[in-house]
Amino acid sequence: MVKGQKSSATAGTRKKNARKASAAVPGQPAVSAVPVVKPPKNTGKGSKREMRETRKREKVYVPPVKPVPPQLDPLDTTGLARILPPDLVVVLRSLGKKDGVTKTKALEELSKWVDGAAKELSDVQDEDYVGGEKINVIVEMLPVWLHRIPVLFTHPARRVRSLAGSLQTALVRLPPTRSALVHWIQDQASQVELETVLGTWVMLAHDVDRLVANVGERALTEFIGSSPNLVASLPCITLTPSILSDLLTFAYRAVLDPAGLHASLNPVAAPIDPIIHIPSGKGGKGKKGVPVMQGKKGGQFAPQAKKSGRYVPPPTVEPRSQITPTPDTPKTVDMPGEESEADRSGRLRASALGAVRWIIDNYLLNLFPLSGTPTTTDATGIPLLQSVSPHLSSSDFWSCLHPGPTCPFTSPEDSTRTGDNGGSGVQVGACCGYSQPQVRRAAWTLVASLLDGKKGPLPPDILHIMSSAILRSAWVETDTGVRAVLIKPLLMFLKEYPQAWTIDAERALNSYGDVEHSQGDEIDEEEPEDESESEAGDDINVDHTDETDSMVEGHLTLSSPAFHEFLSFLETGCAGSMAEGYPLVLVIVAGIPRRVLPRSLTSPHISQLLDALWAPFYARLLPDRRAAAAWLRALLECMVFIVKQVCEVRAIDYEQEDVAMERRQARLLLVSQFDALWDALSTRALRIDTVEASGTVATTLDRLNKIEEDLFNAAFDAIAEKISKNEEQSFSLAPTFLYVFNNTFASSTLAGYRTRGLVDKYVSSVIQGTEAALREEKGAEEVVAKVEPLIHLMDTFGPHLFENDEYASRINMLFSAHNIILLQSSPASVISYLKHSSTIGNSLDRNQLFWTNLLTSLASHVSSFSTSAEQMTSAKASFLPLLAAAKTGSLPDHLRGASDAMDTLIAKSLDYSVESNSGAVAEDIINGILSAYSHFISPKGLAIVTDTFSQSITNYAESMLNIAGVPPLGMMTTADLSAASAARALSLARRLIDAGYQMAGDKGVELYVGVAVLAFIIPSPDGEDRWSVEGVENAKAIWESLFVRKHDREGTEELRQVVSALLKERLRKNIVDSEILSRPDHIIRALLRGLPGLKIDILVDILPSRSDVDAILEDLPGSAVSPSLALIDVTIPTTPSSEGTSYHPIANPGDALILPLHPYGRVASALLTYLSSVRTKALAHLWTLRHIMTFGVYLTEYVHIEDERSPVFGGTLDSRPGGDTISLARREIARDLLGKAQALAAYLLGRVEEGIHARVVEALLKGKTGIEEGGLASFVVEVVRKSIEGDTVRDALVLRKVLQHLFVDATREDADLWLTLVRRFERAAPQTAITILASITGYAPEPPKLDRYRNEIAATLLGVKPEDAETTGLKYLRLLSASAPDPNSEVVFLPQHRAVNVMRACQTWIAEGDEDASEELESAMTLIFRHVAPILENVPGSHWEFIWDVIENNLEICSLQESDTLVTLGRTLQLVTTIEESVATNKPLREGWERRRKAIFGLIKKIIIVDTREMPYSDPRALCRELTMSIIENKPSSMIEETTLVTMCHLLADNSPDVQKMGYRLLQSAASKFTEHLVIEAGVDTEGTFKSELPEELLTVLRQDLRTGEGFDEDMPDSRNLEVSSCLLAWMVVFDLFIGASLKVRSGYFNHLRSLDIVSQHFIPNIFDILGLLDGKNVFKLDLWSVDEFFLDAYDPTDALSLRLLAAHLYHRALLTVPALIRSWMGDRTDKQLLMRIRNYTSAHFSPEIIKAELMLIRQPPESSELSTTENLSIKISSALNEVTASYMVDEQALELSIRMPNDWPLYHLEVRDTKKVGISDEKWKAWVVGVKQIVWQQNGRIIDGLMLFAKNVTLHFSGQVDCAICYSIISVMDASLPQKPCRTCKNRFHASCLYKWFKSSHSSSCPLCRSNII
Repeated sequence: MVKGQKSSATAGTRKKNARKASAAVPGQPAVSAVPVVKPPKNTGKGSKREMRETRKREKVYVPPVKPVPPQLDPLDTTGLARILPPDLVVVLRSLGKKDGVTKTKALEELSKWVDGAAKELSDVQDEDYVGGEKINVIVEMLPVWLHRIPVLFTHPARRVRSLAGSLQTALVRLPPTRSALVHWIQDQASQVELETVLGTWVMLAHDVDRLVANVGERALTEFIGSSPNLVASLPCITLTPSILSDLLTFAYRAVLDPAGLHASLNPVAAPIDPIIHIPSGKGGKGKKGVPVMQGKKGGQFAPQAKKSGRYVPPPTVEPRSQITPTPDTPKTVDMPGEESEADRSGRLRASALGAVRWIIDNYLLNLFPLSGTPTTTDATGIPLLQSVSPHLSSSDFWSCLHPGPTCPFTSPEDSTRTGDNGGSGVQVGACCGYSQPQVRRAAWTLVASLLDGKKGPLPPDILHIMSSAILRSAWVETDTGVRAVLIKPLLMFLKEYPQAWTIDAERALNSYGDVEHSQGDEIDEEEPEDESESEAGDDINVDHTDETDSMVEGHLTLSSPAFHEFLSFLETGCAGSMAEGYPLVLVIVAGIPRRVLPRSLTSPHISQLLDALWAPFYARLLPDRRAAAAWLRALLECMVFIVKQVCEVRAIDYEQEDVAMERRQARLLLVSQFDALWDALSTRALRIDTVEASGTVATTLDRLNKIEEDLFNAAFDAIAEKISKNEEQSFSLAPTFLYVFNNTFASSTLAGYRTRGLVDKYVSSVIQGTEAALREEKGAEEVVAKVEPLIHLMDTFGPHLFENDEYASRINMLFSAHNIILLQSSPASVISYLKHSSTIGNSLDRNQLFWTNLLTSLASHVSSFSTSAEQMTSAKASFLPLLAAAKTGSLPDHLRGASDAMDTLIAKSLDYSVESNSGAVAEDIINGILSAYSHFISPKGLAIVTDTFSQSITNYAESMLNIAGVPPLGMMTTADLSAASAARALSLARRLIDAGYQMAGDKGVELYVGVAVLAFIIPSPDGEDRWSVEGVENAKAIWESLFVRKHDREGTEELRQVVSALLKERLRKNIVDSEILSRPDHIIRALLRGLPGLKIDILVDILPSRSDVDAILEDLPGSAVSPSLALIDVTIPTTPSSEGTSYHPIANPGDALILPLHPYGRVASALLTYLSSVRTKALAHLWTLRHIMTFGVYLTEYVHIEDERSPVFGGTLDSRPGGDTISLARREIARDLLGKAQALAAYLLGRVEEGIHARVVEALLKGKTGIEEGGLASFVVEVVRKSIEGDTVRDALVLRKVLQHLFVDATREDADLWLTLVRRFERAAPQTAITILASITGYAPEPPKLDRYRNEIAATLLGVKPEDAETTGLKYLRLLSASAPDPNSEVVFLPQHRAVNVMRACQTWIAEGDEDASEELESAMTLIFRHVAPILENVPGSHWEFIWDVIENNLEICSLQESDTLVTLGRTLQLVTTIEESVATNKPLREGWERRRKAIFGLIKKIIIVDTREMPYSDPRALCRELTMSIIENKPSSMIEETTLVTMCHLLADNSPDVQKMGYRLLQSAASKFTEHLVIEAGVDTEGTFKSELPEELLTVLRQDLRTGEGFDEDMPDSRNLEVSSCLLAWMVVFDLFIGASLKVRSGYFNHLRSLDIVSQHFIPNIFDILGLLDGKNVFKLDLWSVDEFFLDAYDPTDALSLRLLAAHLYHRALLTVPALIRSWMGDRTDKQLLMRIRNYTSAHFSPEIIKAELMLIRQPPESSELSTTENLSIKISSALNEVTASYMVDEQALELSIRMPNDWPLYHLEVRDTKKVGISDEKWKAWVVGVKQIVWQQNGRIIDGLMLFAKNVTLHFSGQVDCAICYSIISVMDASLPQKPCRTCKNRFHASCLYKWFKSSHSSSCPLCRSNII
């Protein structure tokens, strides 16, 4: 609607719309508050005319509402905005913003200003200092702050109120600002400003938030001078009576009209309801009142305002209107995120109530003079609280106590008043406390404050209002927190003012109308009944008043709504607070006046009270026993109180008949109440402890007895009648009541006498019934029914029952005669009998006899069944109750097992349970018996049990000890080790020991030893064992029971010593026993972890002594395992040992991943493990180092070579192939042990003593023994002597290792000393001499005398005769080779003439020898030749021909299969390498070498062809393979043939990383030669029989199972990495085969791979597993790497990173070479996450490079391709779109074909579009497009291949070439051939491949067009 245009709506419509609009805006008054009131129905009591007159509205002139004057900001009115700093002005203006966040930030900024001023003030020490710049600024801005205070102190945000309070505290503590605030309050502030600022400040001090209230209270108390920490010199304000009155009025207003207060503090631009002042006196008598908002928010209806000011009729208001501004109306929210209006009103009311309480508590005397009365009062004076009566005598004010939506104690007459609601400003009938618990708590706290005795009595006005408010609110309160607060003030009020019940009842009769009372008026108070008894139950005495009792004149009884609400309160179980509410019920009931609660049983009020008390029980509102107990006490106390009141009625006041009737009614009441109570207890409807209930009843009976005996008899008879019936429901209740009564009532009293008689009667009846049931042999159910009362009787009375001889005799006979029947039918009876009858007199022996007979009978009964299942069923019914009783301690301690039959049964059950799984029932029975063994098993039986446990545990422990440390995987099948039996035996043994039994004897010792083995020796820290965790825990517990828990039993310490000795002995034997599989290192590590309570010195207690270890070592041969090791260490002779070897028996480990060890190996392994962990022991026992190093020698041999039978590792066991998994794993174990041995040796030998070389050599030369024992020098001397004595290879190798460490810091002089030893012992101990000489050459500095020694040896060789060449000559050759320096060093081996003489000597030996030279001699000469060849390279002569003859001879007789020839072969290959290096720079030598080279290389080729994968592993063999590969790398390319690939594929699977790399280089060339051969064969194949397939030898390597199902692990061993590497390199060779292949050959390769499915089965899973794509947990990141290139020189086959990079490169090559197979694999996958992961990975790291390569190949095509040679063909490339367009021009018309590659190419289809086609039929064009797609998508072609096909088709088409009638293409996509197969009938031509496909699909040889036979 256009602005200013008049609406067409009617006036009524506009009013309705206005009302809706005003109701939608919170805080805005309604435009019209006239409610729609329906006229009352015509009841027939008046005419319609009269009714119309009644409803006629009186017209009233309502003036228009005046707008609220705006509150101007002091910043603008006072000019402070121009004076204050701009930053502070911005902060102060932000305080006036509505947004809470803005206010918070402004307060924080203002706090910084105040803190700065405070700091400025604290920095000045001058006392006369007035203030600086900052403090003056703060003082000047105070008017603005005071203007904002009311809004900030009442702000909804807690943060804002807290910051404002803190800021106010800071201002109060600053002297300048404090003085300014005091001055403002005293001289400047108006009444309204003062009232508002101080009022909101006091409300802040009582905020609902405790922290905010503390902040506000601290500032307030300091400002008014009430703080104890206040500085005396600071000014304070005084709260004058006038100020206090204004504050009280302000708080009163805040309570009644919080919305109006909020509106006045936060004025809005829209008009608000005016504030009028009404009198504050009673009934609005014209006294000065408080300002009240007029309008709907203030409780009155605001007429609609009109500009014309016309009259409108006033609204018609119904009585008790429900419209209130408080939370009873729907909650409205001021703004989103702010608190609702209801919550704000509640918060303000609670704070205001606290303010009222604070004013009254602290300043009541200051307020009192305002009333014109003296400040003190006497007995006749006016109460102090009279001064606040105008405020506290308002029903609306006290409506804060009531939780309901409407106030029930407000007069309905107030609803007819239009402007006076008692000064409330709220709607009459509305409750200020509705849905606001904090308001009600504050109101009740105010009540408690008013009832403080220091304030005097309540004035009548306040008392009348508070009586109704308290009584009508307390019983309907629903909030638990409020109920906790109101209890104290409620009791205080009812105690001080019991007449409140009468006052409220009288006010209720007057509809709560106001009653005029003057100060002198006295209230007709009724004296309360004094309650002299305490809550515990004393007699209650009541002082009677003069009024007539309502018993006679019921019409005098007042109807009290509060009393009915109190009854409702009781009916709901004290509103849920039963434990707190019920103890107060008697106090409240006793205080109710007779006019409200008559003391007559004929009055309905009594019945209503009792019904209300019983109501929670019937409604099942008693949740727990505590509540039920409180309810029961309250019920019985009230009942006693009522009966007592009735019985104390005096006959003089009433008729005799009435008195008798009341007493009769009292007795009937007691009977009915106790009957109902007994039924509730017996049916368990009342959930309460029966002992507590019977005690409460007994107390009640005692009280009744004190009141009157007739009352006691009536109640007791009712209970006795219920007990005598002996009903099933009362079986447990009756004995309890009797027992409690018997203990409560003295025997001399009437109650005691009657109780004794009732007990005798009941006990006789129970025993007689049980005897009859057993005597008549009734069924089990009937027996149980009869025995149950006896059980309850015994359990209740306990031993006291057996104090009666008659009872005891009858019960004893009963159980002795029927023990089995009673046990089976009612086990509880037997247990109860044993428990309670054994504590009286001499009954212990009788009970033991009964127990023994019971066990014997029970065992006989169970054993009578034939099957185990039947026995367990019987035992379950009989044993389990007894075991449960023993577990709970119900059986007497003195009962002992003494039954032989029971021992036999238990032993049989234990055997069955240990050997097999006997079931849960049997285990429960056995566990229970063992847990209480003393009750069931005799000492003889315990010995049998110990034997059973010991046998099972010991047998299993011995079996497990024999395989301790053996990994469970791969271990060969062994016999059943009875693990389950041992576990069950341990569990049962632990149960027995935990029960307190200690195993003893030989069997006990064996058991504890087995337990130690199973608990501490067998388990491994990594948990990889076969032993259960539960079994380990049980074993540990058994061990700790003996060694950790200290016992005082006799023989315990001796048992520990025996167990310890036996355990050590068994472990010592296990260490040296080679016929078992246990790992000694595992046992040592277990002992290092320790056994609790047992100290073991491993070196002394477990390991053999020094002499024993030396003896074991002497039994081993001292020669090397294999002569081939001489290739690695020149000190080892190449001559096989002639020493006989007798192998010690060693257990075969099968597939277990352990080393088979000789006893010496086991001891050395244990020593190594122990000394590596405790190196201090090794320093103290250096003798162990020799054995550690000897063990290292054997380990070195095992690691280097595995094709010989080592006496320490394996003996006669068969060796495995080198590539075998078990073999590789064992070598890894040996390598790990070798590393530990070397580390320990380096640690012990790393501290070389000064002068040690001289001392050692002197001791060895002169035989001195003065060297200190235990030192390093002594150890070296011992090692050298051991080597000299035996002169064995083993001892020499140990010496070599020692000298290697010793020579680290040796000098030339030291080396000369050792060279002296060489000369001394070269004849007596040549092996030792060679070892020392080689050590000097290799580890020590070149000594001056060594060169001379070499020349001497070389000269000596000339004098050796040919017949001595095999002995003396060989020895000197070895010495000479040992003295040879490193070929790369600068030391000259020999002068040329000496070298020539050496060669001449060797030639002489060969030429003049009687027999052919031995292999050992030729090997030694070959080694010498290697050293002298560089010296003689420029010396011509026959020696070169001799060398080449030796080389050829060696290569002819040596092979990789024979390990004895490996040394000669290796040395020969090294010599060939040396010669190859020499001839590269020596032309004359090269000429002679070229003549022999081809033959020598041919021999080397034969060696390299040998497949060594199935041979045992050998480092010499691997070294020979590496040497051959290094030589063959330089082999002429002409020597590589097409068969080389087939014969040398096995090189990729070699165990040497270098061999694999060199093998791949060789096979890369071989692959090219292989493909070249196939291309030629395919080109000449005219019959189509040729097939291009991959070599089977290569496929064998490709099919290797990498076993990477658990994901590629970067920490895999080198052997595993080599296995992976071999497979990956084989795939590299496969893709190399595709390079340079023709289309036909490539198709053959592709079809072969597809037919084998090797890519899907092996390649893709392995590659994706290595890259981490299969599981996606550890995807290899390729961001830093390029995948299109791979550099073999940087490749390390043992490195995980290299393997992953190679895998990525292979995937890249596969996408280029065989993408169709990759796509086929992905098409078969259903895992969408896997596919998405692969697609993203490919598109991110591979597709960009592939697309780039495709486009580069098209951009720069080969010169011979169709793209370069075809005329009229142009290629356009769009790199941004990955698109290629081929355009062919025909008569200035273009044919265009576009190919676009997707971003994840080549995983997904490319797009081929026919952009333009000219002169081509649709069929032909479609065939060309399909051909392009097919050759790229299905034939693994490149994009350039598709474009070339398109170019050929277009060119040949326009050249007149006929296309194939089947595929409509000229060029075949299968073999790129033309259609050359014609049909003789129709003359059409076809591709051969198309015809073949047609023949195969149609199953005929006819033409597809004319159907004639083509063939």
